[in-house]
Amino acid sequence: MRRTLALIGAGMAAVLALSLLSAQPALAATPLAAPTQVQAVHVADTSADLWWNYDANHREDVVQLRVGTVWQEYARTAASVLALTNLTPGTTYTFRVYSVASPVTGFSDSPPSTPVTFTTLSAPDAVPPSTPPTPIFSSITTTTVTVYWGESTDNVQVTGYYLQQLIAGVWTTIRTVGAAERFQTVYGLTAGTTYQFAAIAFDARGNQSPRAVPGSVSTLALTAAPTCKVQTIVFSPGFSVWINVINTTSVPLSGWTVQFTLPASMGVSGINGTVTRAGATGTFTPAVWFTTIGPGGQAAVGLSGSGTPFTAPTTFTLNGTACTAV
Repeated sequence: MRRTLALIGAGMAAVLALSLLSAQPALAATPLAAPTQVQAVHVADTSADLWWNYDANHREDVVQLRVGTVWQEYARTAASVLALTNLTPGTTYTFRVYSVASPVTGFSDSPPSTPVTFTTLSAPDAVPPSTPPTPIFSSITTTTVTVYWGESTDNVQVTGYYLQQLIAGVWTTIRTVGAAERFQTVYGLTAGTTYQFAAIAFDARGNQSPRAVPGSVSTLALTAAPTCKVQTIVFSPGFSVWINVINTTSVPLSGWTVQFTLPASMGVSGINGTVTRAGATGTFTPAVWFTTIGPGGQAAVGLSGSGTPFTAPTTFTLNGTACTAV
């Protein structure tokens, strides 16, 4: 009888323990971080863009618009940018964003972000972008030049540029490019000739900036032998050497090599080519894609290495003609 009572008591205790365990509250999921750096950009009369940063564990973000004192869902997106369209001119808007967690990740939805407030333009944008900076130039050969210019600013957004060249006394648009394409290589130029270039910025409404102050550049003159320029960067016991081979002749350059002094203590490898050694002389042979350089073309190649005792390579020549240090 005592044994039966003991078994009953043990069973009741087990049931009570299970009951207590099941009564424990479930662990709460960790909330996602609230979106940050919410900002309204490119604000026009009927449109704007929202940008923000979100938690990497999100599934999507919910954009909310405040209507009176109530937050209403405006849109959902998995991106960190939303184009706002069909807005009313001269109207103030307030938006915020919260992140929705992906299932089975142990996270719950984030709290809402700090709201952002902006006012649309009262009328279509009529303000032109600022004047672009004067262009600068690089990669100059006998027939090509790369033109660079700085950014313009705008009250809404610069959407592109006209790159112009002064041709026969008339400014002529030779490229129409996007806002991020402020570097353009111009081909088909004449050796030993001076050219002028300038840029004009424009926005989505077609407003145009004044033309930039022009920049002038002269192409390289034709020469009997190709041009070789060498830049050496030393960080003992290492070095980097950048070699720019420009074909300033009127015929293709093929089978070219660059030779230089290479002390036995120095290890070296080629960039866009290979290096062989014969005593204290190193020979750089270009990779196959640089084996032939047409008139006005160029090849950017180089060396890197190190050694002790340290002595950087010197006395560079291209097919026996001395290179110029830059």
